Amino acid sequence: MHRDQADNLLHIPKMMCDRCVAALTRALHAIDGTARVEADLADRTVRVVSRHYQSALLRTLREAGF
Repeated sequence: MHRDQADNLLHIPKMMCDRCVAALTRALHAIDGTARVEADLADRTVRVVSRHYQSALLRTLREAGF
């Protein structure tokens, strides 16, 4: 389901390194190629600006192993 773009802050406990960031960015771009993804490894958070609902973003990350 789509909507106007929204800013989502997600806590990703399993995000440990730059390869994790690259993998979750690929997963998110697979469902929304225009999503803006900004990761903070120290806080283990990801800010995602996307038209998808947060539940869809979280489901995608869960399926990708996060």
